[in-house]
Amino acid sequence: MPLSTKAKAGLLLGIGALAAAAWSANTVMHQAKATAQAYLYGYPLVLMEVTKQQQNATGTSAVNHLQHNTRFPDADYRAVVTPNLDTFYSMSHLDLKAEPVIMYIPPNSGHFYMMQIMDAWTNVVDSPGTRTIGDASKTYLIAGPNWQGEPPAGVELLKVPTNLIWVFGRFRATDPDDLAPLTALRNQFKLMPLSEWQTGKAAPTPAMFALPRLEKTAPDLQLRDWSRDEFFATFCQLLQDNPGPEADAPMLERIRATGLVTDSCQPQQSWLQGIGSDMGYRKVMDVIDHINDLVADLPTYNGWRIAYDLGRYGTDYQRRAAIAKLGLGANLPEDAIYPSVRADTNKQLLSGSHRYRLHFAADALPPVRAFWSLTLYNDQQFLVANALNRYALGSRDDLHYNADGSLDLYIQHEAPANAEQQSNWLPAPKDGFNLFLRLYWPEQAALDQSWLPPTIELLD
Repeated sequence: MPLSTKAKAGLLLGIGALAAAAWSANTVMHQAKATAQAYLYGYPLVLMEVTKQQQNATGTSAVNHLQHNTRFPDADYRAVVTPNLDTFYSMSHLDLKAEPVIMYIPPNSGHFYMMQIMDAWTNVVDSPGTRTIGDASKTYLIAGPNWQGEPPAGVELLKVPTNLIWVFGRFRATDPDDLAPLTALRNQFKLMPLSEWQTGKAAPTPAMFALPRLEKTAPDLQLRDWSRDEFFATFCQLLQDNPGPEADAPMLERIRATGLVTDSCQPQQSWLQGIGSDMGYRKVMDVIDHINDLVADLPTYNGWRIAYDLGRYGTDYQRRAAIAKLGLGANLPEDAIYPSVRADTNKQLLSGSHRYRLHFAADALPPVRAFWSLTLYNDQQFLVANALNRYALGSRDDLHYNADGSLDLYIQHEAPANAEQQSNWLPAPKDGFNLFLRLYWPEQAALDQSWLPPTIELLD
């Protein structure tokens, strides 16, 4: 029976309503996905600024001048996640907007070090040090993207792509109880604004960027409490002095289309976009809080997750964000690789309710030209307090080797009954933990994967 005019109109209205609802739902979901992508893209940039200001407030780092730490990290250390126990840090966050900075490296006498230089997006720009320049003296002029000029005579120009730069120096501590030689060496390193180097007069300290808030907790934990608008307003303002590379243009265009980043740095969104961006922000905040999810795509070798492409991330924004969250300041693989493990051979998460052994055959110790270590962390990537104040074991330690030259490391909560094993014991908490194996200046066997870390063996 033919439909009446009224029925036809009702049917058309119904179809139109369904179509509108489908369009609205599609818009919301598209905005949610775009917001999540925008957050992952901007996360390293915002995290770097929060890290800079938190380290400056706590005296861990200084702006445009080197700050040398004089003690190893312990269970209370919160300046960076996944800290190492092999090197002393010398750090500075550079603000190159007003002028370049001079970095002087003195001649060395075989003491291993590196002065890692990272841009605002956590990409490694350069890594002067033992591996790259040997024991030679060197003077650099580190200049931002807009600087025009010629470096002074005898000074090498190092042009960097952003005005926010992190100089993260690491100096091997062969004997942490004897700081005199290391202190004498580090005090010869110089970092200062160009005008100060030329005139001998102190240059004004650049004003700090206005963050929504700054707390004493770790920078990545602080960002958990930021609102969507606080995060993207900060990201937008930082972006002005720290542009993304040309390859990021398509992503930045998509981000601007969300309305979260505008010329005024005030979000401009329709109500549908707002609903979607709120949904996407909550979801990505939950995801980035779960490290296992973030690194799930890393390939595993004998149960260890190993990234052979750190320090240069290209357009892999999710990987870049994950590494910033997990280990801000990661080196190039030529300088260091960081195998990590969170589960045993049965794919059960590591826990102090069990005992584990890591066995290195005599001919399969970590192949390095500098040093190696194994460090234990909790689920927030910080050190765990224990009665021995022992957080890592490695080539620096007085370890007990087996008669055939092999090495067994024991990871457990209770002390081993065997006295010989106690020197090789890495204390674990009662609950969950994870392990990082660091190989500094790895040999080719470690880089081309012909050597791989052994499986973590569950003892009971």
